[in-house]
Amino acid sequence: MSLKKSDTLDDAFLQQVYQINPQVVYQIKDNHVIIEKEQNHWVQRLFRKLYVKIPEKSYITLDDYGSFVFQIIDGNKSINELGSLLSSKFEEADAYLYDRLTLYLHYLEVEEKWIYPVN
Repeated sequence: MSLKKSDTLDDAFLQQVYQINPQVVYQIKDNHVIIEKEQNHWVQRLFRKLYVKIPEKSYITLDDYGSFVFQIIDGNKSINELGSLLSSKFEEADAYLYDRLTLYLHYLEVEEKWIYPVN
């Protein structure tokens, strides 16, 4: 099994280590990560005052790949190690593994703020 690394990713980037944000509230059920998200945008609060039924919390269930990666992020493993573990767990993940993994980690870090870089 050969891991496919993109030509655009350098080795220094693949040594980046992430850690889960301690403010993220999540649980693991049937090997899937379920993340609790506050619905606290000002528009949502306004509509609640107008008696529109908008829940105060929503729950996001990550898929098999996402749950696996989220669970192995520990503040010690680099992107390279995460990719190796993902590849050994899901052989079909090999195609464009690091491109997809870095996009996913970027989403978790920048868009959701569920993880942050350690080094």
